[in-house]
Amino acid sequence: MSDEDSKKCEGKGNMERIDSIFWDEWINSVSFDKSRTDTECSGIIEGIFVKQKMNYAICASLRLYVFRRLYSLWKYTRWSDVNISSYMRVPENKKGRVKLILPFDIYEDISRSKASWAWLRGLFGSCGSIFWPKNGYHLVFRIKNDKLCDKLLAFINAKGIKNTFRNRSGSYEVQVRSHESITRLLAGMELMKTSLMVEEKFIIRSVKSRANKQVNCDTSNIRKSLQAAEKQLYISKLLVKSGIINDLPAYMQDLVLVRLNYPSATLREVGQLLSKPVSKSTVEYRWNKLENIIKEIIDIDLDGGFEEVEFSGS
Repeated sequence: MSDEDSKKCEGKGNMERIDSIFWDEWINSVSFDKSRTDTECSGIIEGIFVKQKMNYAICASLRLYVFRRLYSLWKYTRWSDVNISSYMRVPENKKGRVKLILPFDIYEDISRSKASWAWLRGLFGSCGSIFWPKNGYHLVFRIKNDKLCDKLLAFINAKGIKNTFRNRSGSYEVQVRSHESITRLLAGMELMKTSLMVEEKFIIRSVKSRANKQVNCDTSNIRKSLQAAEKQLYISKLLVKSGIINDLPAYMQDLVLVRLNYPSATLREVGQLLSKPVSKSTVEYRWNKLENIIKEIIDIDLDGGFEEVEFSGS
């Protein structure tokens, strides 16, 4: 397996781990506060509502775990006297869409809950997702009902959650991409373990990003220094071979000879190796003068490749 394949597998493993923790936390947390439980159930059912048929509201979803969560909460709600099992239709092989066919008056009563963090938690379970691409991550609500979409947007906007909204293939998509907004949403929904993992992932990615930028910057600087040194070495050899060096001032001759004797030295190091040390900017200025001199005397392109110049050092 190549290093790239290993990184992909590792990244996929990390994503699966976070997703697993996220949904485990969403499904298994327990609240005995009836008002909070009522509103979470309201969010779940509103999020999976499909259509009204006759006097029934049909809620259908491929997310079996959402119905498990709904079933576990139901006994703590004010509708606990309603036998929810009798309205639930689960495929025999537990694959495919699970349906909850509720009398419409019960559905209307359930869906009257006001938006709150508990309601948002339920809604996210039924129609939300969180994605972990290679760079960044984003949280998405996909909603089929414009009234529900308005309710969601009003709540998260009131909480200062930055989001984007678009109409897509007959449904509505609300995305949250800001790291700060995502962690705030997760914390508001009391998914603290997931929120901490997202924070950790963000820190690791930030550190890696800064390290990569630093490495790229250092590599670029080294490359530029090597290219400058190669060019200066070429000019120096031309100056010596052509005899032009003998007509240069002593400080220029000194500069040429130092470069010839120290081919890989940086400009700062060259400046310190001169008989009369000077700064990096002074060395750079003098090299520019030497380059102009050689261009005036010899018709040569110093921006292209450099041919080998035979030279025996002093």
